[in-house]
Amino acid sequence: MIKRIAIFIILSSLLINFFHIEALHAGSIQIFSESGFLGLDLSSGYINGDRCEYILNIPDDWLEYLLVEREDLPPGTRIVEKLNIYFQPKNAYPIILSNIFIFETRYSDEVGSYKRVLETDEYDFRAYVSAAEPELSSAGEKIMFNHIIGQLGDVNFVSELFVFPEGKGPITKERLFVNGTLTDGAVIHNGSRPFVPLRAACEALGYSLVWYGDDASVYIEKNDFEFTLHFSGGQNFGAVRVENNFYVPALFFIQVLRTSFETDRRGNVFVTERG
Repeated sequence: MIKRIAIFIILSSLLINFFHIEALHAGSIQIFSESGFLGLDLSSGYINGDRCEYILNIPDDWLEYLLVEREDLPPGTRIVEKLNIYFQPKNAYPIILSNIFIFETRYSDEVGSYKRVLETDEYDFRAYVSAAEPELSSAGEKIMFNHIIGQLGDVNFVSELFVFPEGKGPITKERLFVNGTLTDGAVIHNGSRPFVPLRAACEALGYSLVWYGDDASVYIEKNDFEFTLHFSGGQNFGAVRVENNFYVPALFFIQVLRTSFETDRRGNVFVTERG
């Protein structure tokens, strides 16, 4: 019995020394000090990059609840920087919200399924957002946790938090621009030909779309214009289906919608209405 008590005391001591939970608060200077992490001071409202140049702005309404650690990475890793973002309840352990990874772009194809936040000429910014649903005793903390994790899951929102020196900002790659505005649509390639998502492109151009499942067709209309695109048989312009999304090539825009269709060296597509 005495041995069991002694073992319990030793283990408890080790856990307390490892976590330092009693000292944690939003913007704390040092957290998890035994684990090789370096906590960041958030009192300025932003984080400066360490191994690459950037500023990550922290939304004001996050500051009271947030802890951020810059992980001390081992030599030889392909990760340039890694930020671990935690939600700090007032009377509980920190809860992981997200990890932000920064890779050199030459390793972009080797970073797994992390969601791309943005890409510069030198670096690829990726994020993992936790799917955890923790039990929080405070209703206010539950609302704030869901608010922050929702915003962290919005790639466009997170990308806008980053600021870069002039000439070193984000690039776009394989994205769809309509009338000069970046859309949520991603470009895919079938062979060497670029295809863009039909709905994203048409809706950005002001068209309404109606899907008819019985004959696999889409009715497209705007003002006095109307057109039905058939995906099984007929003239479908080589449209392809990927995960319930239909993609169409340049020919559809040039011949049917009478727009221009241009690409750049990064695979971006620019669809523009003609004057």
